[in-house]
Amino acid sequence: MAAFLEDKVEELLQKGYSKEKIRQMLKDEDEDGELDFYLKNMAYPADRTRYQFVNLSLFFILLFITVKKLYFALSFGQLSIFMLLAMVVPTVNLYILREIMRYRRIGYLFCMVLSALSLINAENRAFPEIILVPAMVFLSGFLFAKLFLQYERKENRVKAPPA
Repeated sequence: MAAFLEDKVEELLQKGYSKEKIRQMLKDEDEDGELDFYLKNMAYPADRTRYQFVNLSLFFILLFITVKKLYFALSFGQLSIFMLLAMVVPTVNLYILREIMRYRRIGYLFCMVLSALSLINAENRAFPEIILVPAMVFLSGFLFAKLFLQYERKENRVKAPPA
């Protein structure tokens, strides 16, 4: 049922309906919490095309880091606990890549927070990562703000009472 609701919301967004209109149309569904989650987690199609180049830049930076971490994890040569531990980062990165390519809010949040936290690890303060990780933090924060925060601010504005 959740996949059906996600597909329905995606289809209505593609047709040009606003999120508020979609909320009114699908209000009769039993899953109000799921509906709110999908509406807040998806970007408008017009914004997707507007920020497509920035999104692809973020995707390729994260893909480069993921392939590098995956190569490191598989370089152990045998199945061991160290290889399994080294596979955690590429696995999480693959999930984030999937969410970023689908323009999902949660992907940008995870990318921003986990990239900032990854600078704690000493191996991420070496040459390519010391430049790429702050770039990922900036790009994911920028896309999060442009794709989602501007609409949340508009929805949450409270009109002042007349004086």
